[in-house]
Amino acid sequence: MCMRYLGFVLLLWCPGVLHAQSAAQPCRAPVLKSGFFFPKQETYSHESNLSYACDNGHKPAVQGWWATSTCQNGIWSHKPQCIESDNACSAPSKIPHAVIINQEYKEVFDEESEVQYECEDGYTVEGGSTKSIRCTAGNWTVGPSCRSSTSSGSNKDERQITRISNCGRYPSVQNGDVVETHGKSLRYQCNSFYRLVGAEGVVCYSDGKWSEVPTCKAAFCALNTEAHPELAPDGVKHIKDGESMQVRCVDRWRFENHVVARCTDGELTMTRCCNKVQINTNIC
Repeated sequence: MCMRYLGFVLLLWCPGVLHAQSAAQPCRAPVLKSGFFFPKQETYSHESNLSYACDNGHKPAVQGWWATSTCQNGIWSHKPQCIESDNACSAPSKIPHAVIINQEYKEVFDEESEVQYECEDGYTVEGGSTKSIRCTAGNWTVGPSCRSSTSSGSNKDERQITRISNCGRYPSVQNGDVVETHGKSLRYQCNSFYRLVGAEGVVCYSDGKWSEVPTCKAAFCALNTEAHPELAPDGVKHIKDGESMQVRCVDRWRFENHVVARCTDGELTMTRCCNKVQINTNIC
């Protein structure tokens, strides 16, 4: 069954902005159980894409019968994965100005699972829409639309939310992409090493314009090893915000030494060169 869908797959190209591409890490071919992907290679260069589909009785963990994943500095974004049941649903898209009130977040929902929403303060459910969605045969039913309850005649308040097909081409988000589409909303996700700023969901208004689109802010630090004489030249290392990395020092000691580089809110800090014992005992 899935082979029918692969005929319609178009590979997407999403250029990143990690400028030192020569130092970016390639990705190994993913391990995909109950599925298949193309192009089939042993390794994939940074920012390259692969598309995948799943065997009968399975489907991608993201919305749709086919999916695209991007290599981001050695890590697949998202990780290719096939759900075991055709009747299960992946996590529902976030609905603008609505919150889920009866479920904790999870990646897969069983058939007949129900998710209830409540509009944020200052918003009410648009007439005729339901406050809940249900997983039926692998798809979610149509969810609510939350409209401002303080309409005062402004053009923005008077606009109605309509189907996304009425707004044409999806808005482009640099370093991000649409990962889910529903009848009246899109959901965006940032590439690895970037974080989302703004609303995850975007809707189409009756005047043919999109709601405000989120942005993807850099969430990494770049360490140029060649700019530090104490470090062994090894190109540019990219460290995710909130994480650390051990980087090898030049060979001046009896034992191999490293610095511990940390990225905190976009600021890079480094320890002195220390051996493994000093690092593991926190005396570096």
